[in-house]
Amino acid sequence: MRVAKFCERNIQFTEADKAIDILRQHYKDDVAVSVVDCFRRCLKCRVQPFCRIQLTTIEANDAETLVKQILQTV
Repeated sequence: MRVAKFCERNIQFTEADKAIDILRQHYKDDVAVSVVDCFRRCLKCRVQPFCRIQLTTIEANDAETLVKQILQTV
């Protein structure tokens, strides 16, 4: 199972929390969700939701698109 790591600060400013909820409710057998302190991507952090899976950063304009991209990656 892959781990999708979300930035705590990104969650505060974007729809990343919605993506986390969707993953935890519907895809908990496919993707583990982890919230970390900071990815040091301050310019992107406040603009759009993103997460990291291993060394790959996945970005999207909204939570639903982010979830789709995460599922494609895993």
